[in-house]
Amino acid sequence: MSNETEKKKLPRKTVVTKIRIVRAKHGGPIRTIVERRDSKPTGKFASAKRGLSLPWESLHERHLMWISEADARVRRFLAQPFRLEFTLRGVKRKMIYFPDLERVLADGTIEVIEVKKSMDEVVKDRDYAFKIALAKKACRARGYKFRVVTAQDYIDIGPRLKNAIAIKCDRFAKLRTIDTTRFLEAIEQAGGTLSYAQAIAAISEKGDPEDGFARRKLHAMIVRRLGSIDIDKPITAGSLVTQVKTVRPFSKAA
Repeated sequence: MSNETEKKKLPRKTVVTKIRIVRAKHGGPIRTIVERRDSKPTGKFASAKRGLSLPWESLHERHLMWISEADARVRRFLAQPFRLEFTLRGVKRKMIYFPDLERVLADGTIEVIEVKKSMDEVVKDRDYAFKIALAKKACRARGYKFRVVTAQDYIDIGPRLKNAIAIKCDRFAKLRTIDTTRFLEAIEQAGGTLSYAQAIAAISEKGDPEDGFARRKLHAMIVRRLGSIDIDKPITAGSLVTQVKTVRPFSKAA
């Protein structure tokens, strides 16, 4: 999604003379109004982690945002992060590309992502594959990691997506100072790790490991990266919740 192709086919021997990355001055998405194509679903996702309403142009993009919201390994993310402009020799109009998502990971790595249903969507179109190759080269030159993420291999699979949905649904649960204090004190006393049930009980006013209100608050804390849980595995009472300690400041990207 989120890319613009030329109406005319590119020359067989295409030479790129200039590459430019353009970001929005306000630090948000470079494009805030999504395009409606072929009646495909579009919309916006209100991210508590990012503190922004982010546009999506396919269900796969939306689902990857949900995963990024729930995964504490992702420090923050941004949809439509920038515009890549390619000046081509012999072509008057610039070739434009908009990445779908940019994520800053826990170790500071910046990854730029193109979302597709499958890799067939890339390889079957020569010009599009060429554009993706150029985008990858441009991102690497900036020190970014570029990858194509597909729905069938990473996004729309369980339990990752199922867990992400459960956690992101509670992202705006109201957190009081006493709630976060109880959780942080309990997990620190336990050496940085609690079971899922223990974490819920620590937050619960009644010490109840099945307290629904406390569970929602725990999910909100996971979104805010006070705690982390492996969303790639089924979440059970015994699943481990680990304290997140930020040791590096956020990158300016994303």
